Amino acid sequence: VFDNRGVGRSTAPALGYSLADMADDAAGVLDAAGVERAHVMGFSMGGHISTELTLRHPGRVVSLGLHHTWARNCARLGSFQRARMRLAARGEREALVELSLLGLYSHEYYDANAEVMEQKRQWLTEQSGVDLGWEGQLRACLEGDTLERLHRITVPTLVTCSDRDLIVDPHHAKEIHERIAGSRLIVMEGTGHVALIERPDAFARICHEFLASLPME
Repeated sequence: VFDNRGVGRSTAPALGYSLADMADDAAGVLDAAGVERAHVMGFSMGGHISTELTLRHPGRVVSLGLHHTWARNCARLGSFQRARMRLAARGEREALVELSLLGLYSHEYYDANAEVMEQKRQWLTEQSGVDLGWEGQLRACLEGDTLERLHRITVPTLVTCSDRDLIVDPHHAKEIHERIAGSRLIVMEGTGHVALIERPDAFARICHEFLASLPME
């Protein structure tokens, strides 16, 4: 796991970079670590970046996990991304964090963990990267599109989604699954976008079983 450009401890360059650029960054991380090929998994935006990594650097990826991600924005997802981008451009970080949290978790999980959600809101508002980083990443998400290139992916691929995801509807996972030959699709029930937080054991088991099923190199 590493910080993409614009978040965490990575710098926030001027606007104009893409998810493909971030995929090249990921290839650079592999180079720096001395890793020629890797099992790659990406979540949400990271899934889109992982797709681009596989398409742009196919020899570097042994297997691919695409979790709760999309290949092309639908109308609703695009509107959600644009709303968040406007908040970032205006420097309205608290509202941006609140909107994001409302989308990340299922209704049931949010209500059952209301105090934790408030703690997350405060922490994210204080610790999130600069607003330019938020805006750059959201703009990249809006412009990214791999749908018509997915058929070129030939490595073993796992695709997951959640039936109560308020950000990335399950139809996105089905679009990806239908276009990557031999891919496996798993729909997690009763969880929202961040299923790896809501049901970490179940999510980890799905990933482990997929990796364990692959032939040893």
